[in-house]
Amino acid sequence: MNSASLSLLMFKLSRAREYSIDDVRRCLHAHPGSLSSKKRRYIYKQARLRELAKNPLRTLRRYKDEMYVCLIYGNKETHYIEEMKHLKISAKNHYTKGNFNYLYAILKLLAGDHVEGINRLHLHNWRNNTYDADKLWRQVKRSLRDIPIIKRRSYGINMMLIMPPRSCRLKELEKRCTKCLYYKEMEKFIQLINRG
Repeated sequence: MNSASLSLLMFKLSRAREYSIDDVRRCLHAHPGSLSSKKRRYIYKQARLRELAKNPLRTLRRYKDEMYVCLIYGNKETHYIEEMKHLKISAKNHYTKGNFNYLYAILKLLAGDHVEGINRLHLHNWRNNTYDADKLWRQVKRSLRDIPIIKRRSYGINMMLIMPPRSCRLKELEKRCTKCLYYKEMEKFIQLINRG
């Protein structure tokens, strides 16, 4: 990339309202004088990384340097990706214990990754007996009792995408069938968030 196109790119970057991981990468590799340190800090902190949260392990491998500077400068979405990575590793390594896997499944459902969330809930064989899912929910609820959880706007949208028919009586969370289990598990988590 020649210096004229780099200057134009840095000018556009300095006037942008929203930043992506590619903008963070450009910032990292830009000439030191092309952007002020204040503007760089702002870009690192405000970068929109929602799409990257869908696969945190791949994101952290592919964008290691970019994620590191965003984490240092307090980017909230980077912290979310980092936590999802740890939760995913725990869910994979301790799936027989269940509560990591269960919590990860609910968070994936709420984040919009319905396929992975549903597949992880199927590991608990809830179709034959909902006792295990109820037991895991109680463990998760107890462990998250004193932890503040931030509700994201996308949770409601992702719940509507898998909303069951009205015949499932959405307010009765303990009565579940194959059509409404995922929605009702998500609803319990949302109620846990709203209580705090």
